[in-house]
Amino acid sequence: MSRLLRFFLTVSVCSAAFGRQPTVRLVPFDDEITPFTAKRIVRALDAADAAKDDLVLIELDTPGGDVEATEDLVKRILAAKVPVVVWVGPAGARAASGGFYLLIAADVAAMAPGTRTGAAAAVYGMGKSDESDTLLKKVTSDLAALARSIAEHRGRDVASCEKAVRSAEAFTDEAALKSGLVDLAARDRETLLKALDGRKIKRFDGTQMTLALAGAAVVGTEETRQDRVEEEVGGFLGSPTIAFLLFVIGLGGLYVEFNHPGSWVPGIVGAVALILFVVGAQRMPVSMLGVLLVVSGLVMFVLELKLASHGLLTLGGIAGVVSGSVLMFPGHGTDLGPPLAVVLPGSLTLAALCIVATRLAMKARRLTVQTGVEGLRGEVGVVERPLSPEGTVFVHGEIWRAVAAGGPVAAGTRVRVVGVRDMVVDVEPVDGSGAARLEGRG
Repeated sequence: MSRLLRFFLTVSVCSAAFGRQPTVRLVPFDDEITPFTAKRIVRALDAADAAKDDLVLIELDTPGGDVEATEDLVKRILAAKVPVVVWVGPAGARAASGGFYLLIAADVAAMAPGTRTGAAAAVYGMGKSDESDTLLKKVTSDLAALARSIAEHRGRDVASCEKAVRSAEAFTDEAALKSGLVDLAARDRETLLKALDGRKIKRFDGTQMTLALAGAAVVGTEETRQDRVEEEVGGFLGSPTIAFLLFVIGLGGLYVEFNHPGSWVPGIVGAVALILFVVGAQRMPVSMLGVLLVVSGLVMFVLELKLASHGLLTLGGIAGVVSGSVLMFPGHGTDLGPPLAVVLPGSLTLAALCIVATRLAMKARRLTVQTGVEGLRGEVGVVERPLSPEGTVFVHGEIWRAVAAGGPVAAGTRVRVVGVRDMVVDVEPVDGSGAARLEGRG
């Protein structure tokens, strides 16, 4: 009886195993590679491992992006329990820069006709000093070593990978297939899955397996609302144009607050904008030379308040802000830098705002004090108790002790405050007739 039971259990398990429908987890990815968008692929890889899917298919169309995010994705692809296929498609798609590393890291690399890959050279925007050249060489050498290591273990052409990194060479789908960068060409997903069915692959750890994808069900990875919001906000802040505008708003707000302390709103808006700029600009090449020029321009605007430069410091401030803004983002017009059509008007607007704030501050400093005790100077009041020479006057809504330096002044006479000392005001008749009337009475 026990043998019969074991027999039926074995038959049931085998039937279930042979009757199981294979599953392919699809990951469409047509964004820049950032720490926020990379989580979409990471979630799919984790879900595939947990569900024991048969394959993860990443449909790739990306200009590249953040180096650290790319390296993290490469690590996850190489360590994935489920085989990973990266297909550059549909026609017109690209796997440039960081996307190139994802392509060659996959268990199977495929491209659609009319696509391209490569151009994986590092972009490192720290100016053009010897130090920045050294840093760029270090980053390039490290990325080239990463590409060679992947190519050697995946059986891809090492020389072509080296060219893609060091010379920023790009490859069409036919050139990539001919040089051994990719494994096959497929015009669409259905053609790709048919070509993969029964294909023998070698995993990164050296194990070999055969893909069985006949009748495979294509599944996706559900995203929570929090995931979508986080990715959308990260993508918004990661836009080079948005990052630059936040930079301009941040500096402008802080400069206005510096010249007009106590207004609070410009300072708070400026601080928040600069924090968001730092978050969004992490993936972009930012030149420290440009940042220093912008800061020096703002310092010149501040010095204009202290020194009589006859406008020279203002001109220097404009030059610093505009030239610094242009140099700060060396990747203008690319996916890593805002266009000059945004940078030039933005920097000129920031310079104009600084000029207006500086002029208003200078004008405010030249004005007579209108508040407090000193604000009484020049006010007109009425004598309450005759001044002979000391008495009281009603001025600015209050009664003050007063002294008439020019002689006695009768009650009811209109007087002007000419000075304030020790809470006593010095006054003089407005028309000079008050003293004469008082003397006449004597």
